[in-house]
Amino acid sequence: MNSINHNSNNTTANILALIRNYIKHWYLFVISIIGCIGICFIYSKIKTPIYQVNASILIQSEDGKSSGGLQSSLLKNFSFGGLVGAGGEVDDEIHVISAHSTIREVIKKLKLNQTYIIDRDFIRKKDIYNQTPIKLILPESVEDTLSASLKFKIKISKQGQINITAQKGKKSIGKITSDKFPVVLPTQFGDFTFNTTSYFKPGKKLNQTIYLCGYDDAAEDISKNIDMYIATKKANLIRLGILESNIQRGKDLLNTIIATYNENGIHTKNLEASQTAHFLNIRIDSITTELSEIEKNIESYKKSNNLTNIEAEARIILEQNGAFKEKLVETETQYQIVSLINEFIKDPRNKYSLMPFNSGLSDKSSIEAIQKYNELILERLKLLQTAKANSPTVKLIEQQIDANRQNVQTTISNMKTGIEIALKDLHAQENAFISRIKGMPTQEREFINIKRQQVIKEELYLFLLQKKEENAITLAVTTPKGQIVDKAYNINKPVGPTRSILLLIGLFIGLLLPILYLYLRNIFKTKFGTRSELEALTEIPILGEICTNNTNENIVVKDGSTSPISELFRLLRSNIQFILNGKDEKVILVTSSTSGEGKSFISSNFSKTLALSGKKVVLIGMDIRNPRLGDYLKLQNKYGLTNYLATDTITIPEIIIPNAIHTNMDVILAGPIPPNPAELLSGQKLKDLISELKLKYDYIVLDTAPVGLISDTFNFADVSDATIFVCRANYTTKDNIEYANTLVRNNRLKKMTFVINATKAKQGYGYGYGSKNAQ
Repeated sequence: MNSINHNSNNTTANILALIRNYIKHWYLFVISIIGCIGICFIYSKIKTPIYQVNASILIQSEDGKSSGGLQSSLLKNFSFGGLVGAGGEVDDEIHVISAHSTIREVIKKLKLNQTYIIDRDFIRKKDIYNQTPIKLILPESVEDTLSASLKFKIKISKQGQINITAQKGKKSIGKITSDKFPVVLPTQFGDFTFNTTSYFKPGKKLNQTIYLCGYDDAAEDISKNIDMYIATKKANLIRLGILESNIQRGKDLLNTIIATYNENGIHTKNLEASQTAHFLNIRIDSITTELSEIEKNIESYKKSNNLTNIEAEARIILEQNGAFKEKLVETETQYQIVSLINEFIKDPRNKYSLMPFNSGLSDKSSIEAIQKYNELILERLKLLQTAKANSPTVKLIEQQIDANRQNVQTTISNMKTGIEIALKDLHAQENAFISRIKGMPTQEREFINIKRQQVIKEELYLFLLQKKEENAITLAVTTPKGQIVDKAYNINKPVGPTRSILLLIGLFIGLLLPILYLYLRNIFKTKFGTRSELEALTEIPILGEICTNNTNENIVVKDGSTSPISELFRLLRSNIQFILNGKDEKVILVTSSTSGEGKSFISSNFSKTLALSGKKVVLIGMDIRNPRLGDYLKLQNKYGLTNYLATDTITIPEIIIPNAIHTNMDVILAGPIPPNPAELLSGQKLKDLISELKLKYDYIVLDTAPVGLISDTFNFADVSDATIFVCRANYTTKDNIEYANTLVRNNRLKKMTFVINATKAKQGYGYGYGSKNAQ
């Protein structure tokens, strides 16, 4: 329970210390808040508003109807959809709309690869669209091949002096000065011409910047800003959106994307229909010739055999075996269609042409193979609209077409073989039937064969005429694939935070920055600066604080003085009583982690404070490797501690300087530096000396060497009763404090407490302490 209360108290103390630290640095918060709010206010005044521009289109479904090609009609009985761009999934249409080729075409139409900026002043700039006072005219091929971004700065003075510079990145690629338009600027990319428009106002100063990039780069950048998505999962509605600073440019962009998508769809459908019409005309001409030959053969046969009513007799025979004949005609019709397709595939001129096929084909796999082949042909035709014939993409699709053509040819050949077998069986059945009608004249049997060929050709001819009319209707009707539901429109309110929100953000950032600064400063600070910071680093008790000594005197504690520093030393004297709670506990060891922390200053003035209370005190300089106590107190003696420890001829009274700085305070100096300091300090004679002194003095103060530099101090651990570890604000490092923590954990020194030296004086205990700078 006590542990919980202790942790709770520590947490509360830390929070209060944190708040006090923030209050102490109130000026940082004032400066930060004013600066951040000011920046946000200026930003809200100069920032260009961004608007949301939206549009939506509904993708029309073909519902199995003709989309301009023979293929869709032939496959309707097999529940197949149309080809690419006619009845495709909505997800696929999003990819078509957002395709690089589509966006590139839109960029080219609207010239969005050229950006015109008017520089009003150093900060404010205006992005103008279709209202530029100076336009750029450049060679046609530059924008198609340009792979770098170019920047043109145009400066026109009131007197009409024109200065134009061109840059590629930071490198200058051209500069020209003129006094009239048009101005031609020659560069490594070609000659660029600058001329005025109707928006140009002569006699006024103008600073304009023109940015130019290639169509491909512009298409890539704009594609990242366009958002396209399906309104709902079951809908065919596609929404388009873009964030734009220029509303009209955003509207033009979305409307042109939709228009280009529809134009490309209509072009693809018309191209398919045109190729189908060409094929139908060739086949109709061929069938017409064959049908005419058959009719002539019938006429000649009748004349040569004097036949008049053979049709009626043949009709009777056909009616008697109607089912058989229908099957035979159907099979031979399929054989003719398969033969036509086979010839079409083998003809090298039809290598990349759409392949016809008939709804009467009974083999589903053949229809699927032909459909897949035609999809690849249409994809190649679309690619050729934006890419060259020798491009890697076109080559790749041609490889797929060649592989697919072989697959289709194999499928058709297998189907033809199957039909040939079926015809062979049917003809065998027919021969058996004919053999049964022994009384029929040979002329009638021959006429039936000729008539059968005529019927087959007539059916094929009528079928092709029907497809020709359907294809003509498709060519005449140019319904766009995407029906515009909403033309591009903008949301009236700009996107982004309002001015009041920006000011609140500025206020929040203004409050956050000082907190972050103080926190990071504390994190990266290697030294502590205040008592609260030291308390956060250690659990070792803090005996007291000593404020900065701003005098030139080393001994600042004087009899009757009520100065702040004297009172703080008296507070140390009071607090030490709680540490030395035994009658025999008289030895106080004073040390530090390194030199310069004020160890001798603390030990000297602390000893005098004890002496002022009427106690008999002796101060011993124990730093025999670097003895400075005599210089510090301006004292000299013939013998010192090292003389006493090294010989047996020197007595204790000989090394003591009586009443050195006070009647109750004696001093023993370190003496000359010995060759064997460690052996002297670890000997029994030192312990005997301390024992003798304890009989005469109330307090023995040992001014030792810094423990962080020399290990001699640990030799006094057995003879000392308490340890004062001197640390200095904004001087002692956090690593040194951690070293002191380690000494306590390992019980190296007895009853260790901290004394903080050179702190800033503060109000307390009824005394007004002025703020001083640290020494």
